[in-house]
Amino acid sequence: MTRLAALGAVVCLTCPSCRDDSPVTERRDPSCPEVRRVAPPLANVAPEHEQLEYWLTRAEAYEPVDTPLLAPEEVQRHNIALGELIDGEPLGHADLAAPVDEAALLAQVGERLDYLRAKLGDGTLVDAKGKAIEADALSPFDQPDGLELLQQWRLAEALKPLRCGPYPEGLYHIPVDLDFDRNRCSTIRPGEVVQLLSRWPNGLFLARTPYALGWVTGKDLSGPLSPESLQRELARSEPPPFTRRALLTEAFSLLGAPYGWGGKDGGYDCSRFLLEVFGRFGIDLPRHSARQAKAGTFSVDVSEVRDLNEKRLLLEAAARRGIVLLRFPGHIMLYLGTTEEGIPMAMHAFSEYLTPCEGTELETVNRVDRVAISDLSLGEGSSRTDFLSRITHLTVIGRTPGPALAANAVLRPSAPMARPEGACRDSQSNAIFASPRRPHATQPLRVIATSERDPGIAALVLYGPNGEQVDAEERILDGPPFSRFVEVAQPMPGKWTAVLGEGDRTLACHRFVVASRAPRGPRRQPAGPAWATTRQWSRSTENLYSAFIEQLFRDPEDEDVTWTRLQEVIGDPKRNLLYDYRLQGEDARLSLEPDCADLPYFLRAYFAWKVGLPFAYRTCSRGRRDQPPVCDPAVFSNLDLQEAATDVGAFRSFMRRVAGTVHSSSPRTRPDEEETDFYPLRLSRTAIRPGTVFADPYGHVLVVARWKPQAVDDYGVLIGADAQPDGTVGRRRFWRGSFLFTPKTDLVGAGFKGWRPVGFDSEAQALKIATNAELRRAGRVKAWSDAQYRGTADDFYSAMEGMINPRALDPVRMQTSLVDALEESVQRRLSSVQNGEDFMRSQGYATIDMPSGAALFLTSGPWEDYSTPSRDMRLLISIDAVTSFASTVAAHPDRFGIREADRDNVVAEVRQALAEEIGKRTFQYTRSDGSAWSLTLADLVDRSSAMEMAYNPNDCAEIRWGAPQGTEEHTTCKRHAPEEQRRRMEKYRSWFATRERPH
Repeated sequence: MTRLAALGAVVCLTCPSCRDDSPVTERRDPSCPEVRRVAPPLANVAPEHEQLEYWLTRAEAYEPVDTPLLAPEEVQRHNIALGELIDGEPLGHADLAAPVDEAALLAQVGERLDYLRAKLGDGTLVDAKGKAIEADALSPFDQPDGLELLQQWRLAEALKPLRCGPYPEGLYHIPVDLDFDRNRCSTIRPGEVVQLLSRWPNGLFLARTPYALGWVTGKDLSGPLSPESLQRELARSEPPPFTRRALLTEAFSLLGAPYGWGGKDGGYDCSRFLLEVFGRFGIDLPRHSARQAKAGTFSVDVSEVRDLNEKRLLLEAAARRGIVLLRFPGHIMLYLGTTEEGIPMAMHAFSEYLTPCEGTELETVNRVDRVAISDLSLGEGSSRTDFLSRITHLTVIGRTPGPALAANAVLRPSAPMARPEGACRDSQSNAIFASPRRPHATQPLRVIATSERDPGIAALVLYGPNGEQVDAEERILDGPPFSRFVEVAQPMPGKWTAVLGEGDRTLACHRFVVASRAPRGPRRQPAGPAWATTRQWSRSTENLYSAFIEQLFRDPEDEDVTWTRLQEVIGDPKRNLLYDYRLQGEDARLSLEPDCADLPYFLRAYFAWKVGLPFAYRTCSRGRRDQPPVCDPAVFSNLDLQEAATDVGAFRSFMRRVAGTVHSSSPRTRPDEEETDFYPLRLSRTAIRPGTVFADPYGHVLVVARWKPQAVDDYGVLIGADAQPDGTVGRRRFWRGSFLFTPKTDLVGAGFKGWRPVGFDSEAQALKIATNAELRRAGRVKAWSDAQYRGTADDFYSAMEGMINPRALDPVRMQTSLVDALEESVQRRLSSVQNGEDFMRSQGYATIDMPSGAALFLTSGPWEDYSTPSRDMRLLISIDAVTSFASTVAAHPDRFGIREADRDNVVAEVRQALAEEIGKRTFQYTRSDGSAWSLTLADLVDRSSAMEMAYNPNDCAEIRWGAPQGTEEHTTCKRHAPEEQRRRMEKYRSWFATRERPH
């Protein structure tokens, strides 16, 4: 929030619930009074809703109510972070014992005076009689040339108004309501420390408390405090543990307390109520609601969320992370949770809300004037609308956002760190790596930090050889694991320190030297291993591998992008965290072009080569109709000798051997097999990390690239990278149409697979490969698990969708997302069909041989390159997923946060959204005569049956897009597959009709 915006918050202060001060002139019916006093409980609040025990029971749904939300040291770091100066003033509390920055204070005061002078000049602010302030009384609002600092500290001895401006009386809006003094920024309570900063010409003092700046009179103040007395007064006793039970207990102790704008008469406005409650746990919240909304662990902007059910789901997701504050302009509330009926409620200090009068445009002001519990429907139908609709920000004090809110969460600033002077070390859980492996001043420096678990609020900070912190932009990846990196274009030679942490909490520390010039690379023996093994696979190197994969395929966001070959990606220094890591200009000398099955092997081997890790692979059978694929006991590895003069040449030679050995069945071995390159993982976000391999039952292989978190206005996505037979590399979102799965394991082991850990015994110069039993015992991320295969395919997809979108999704938005995915599949098929047409034309339309049986889907040569049976099978499954989604919503409304009473209406909205979306999404293909023909996705859905026999490149483009015979679209078709092929296609059609491909 800018300082000028903050001034508006100060003078408009807090919590009248956006009071409407316009005069009322229309005659009023007795049933529609202008003002009504509302006795407790408020509408829709049952007696049990005003009982502490009720909400303690409800809070158990989030977590045990005695679990600490912030440890004492976390509270301390929170306060330190909020106490850092921004534009000369802290977001949280000021340190009254710290030296005063006179220039910053003068600037702050000057902006305040300018703002108030303008409001007084235009008549916005008047005195208690509704009259403008006399001109001669405005001189205290003149800008001072400087401040003569007093630096005195005193104690308040009675309730004392802290004035927003240098004027000793109240200021009001018209019509005047003496309950709302716009010149009362706060009320200082007895015993609070007041710092007198400067005497004003009219006898007032510019003063501040820890939470507010303003002007006071000299009345009801103690004598000056000695330095020793000041320290005693500012010293804090140890606060109680910050738990849900303790917080709610303190809040309920103030239930029914009188309301007071700006703390008038010792009452509570909305922000003072929260300041007091959280202050009892040592948490220093700002004084005003707009700033309190920025003073949590994190906040989420929900101002654009129009759907109230979606907003309720966001409230509940936030409540699972800690204590939630609900803010709309001018007001802030403490969220309590939902009732058994799912109705959200809050506790807040507030003055009033509006209700409309029936049959007229008039409204009644309902005066509450106390700390009360209410639901969020207050104001429904009024000119201000209901409270839930008006909420613009959710502020959480507790844990960091988690996957349900991370995409839109704004974290508080991290507390500043000091350069460690003593021991400096990292760990497997939190590690720091420098790239290149021997940094030097003539190559950009990249420092990467990885964390097994969410590190919470933390920063990666670099200190140069001069001991000063280096200004470098921190880039944070999504995780898990949780990684971040910084770059320095021209690092200074000398000893550097990298620290991951916050304040006095150091998670990892790493010292390294930047050389003044590039070191020479190691010489290679003509016949030696592909590369030397200098490190071991561990949690830290596995985490680095995940960071490498995520950054490699991360950008651009929200685009269906394709690269012509993997080398385009690897050779991009912005994507590749390990670019030129080996200091040999190696990435400019490679040409990596894997196909589908090669991609995971190429990525893993490339990373292992760069970092000096062991890498192993096996020869595996492809499997047959009655026999699953199996792998040989013999292992090939980077220890195998390569005849090559250079390091890069040895790696190229090694990768040619890999490409000639592995194939799409290599990752599809049964889950209980031991002699494999991969093993099955449990279904969790931490296990299915970037770099994980997904093998579908029919031969396609993907590499998990990123968990894109669910956003306030968008769905989450699990993104995979894949390669095609022609060497192109692209990204796919996880859904039924792209990640095909079966839980059957008699002939295949589909699903998510991890790389079987490979260790290196340097004494024996041999590899040690983990067994399934060892992986079961390993636990954590590495654990072997057959959980994927225990249920149905529906169970698998349901579990994955729950992880991808941990917050229940708006079903209409989800339907749209499925159409998005279908459209992406169609766009990819357009390229494949056109590639086939171009090839046929280049070959004079010579007939391509068609394989028989299951080889239709998995072979080599032109049929593999230009036919689309696998793609079309996925497309048909995609169409089914899109068109059946409304039925899924009807059968499982709870998955989407839909109440039973709303189910039928929501299902109708979903069906309407489907019809609209597929009706307006269009694409064009090129017909045989070169003309373009447009279709909608709705046309394609209607042609599902024709698409069961549209994969043969010997057919014309019109047939491959399902053009009905006898139509204008079909008239340009001049080419058909041979009759013998058509007969076999008819025989195989049942595979496509049932969406079950043979093994």
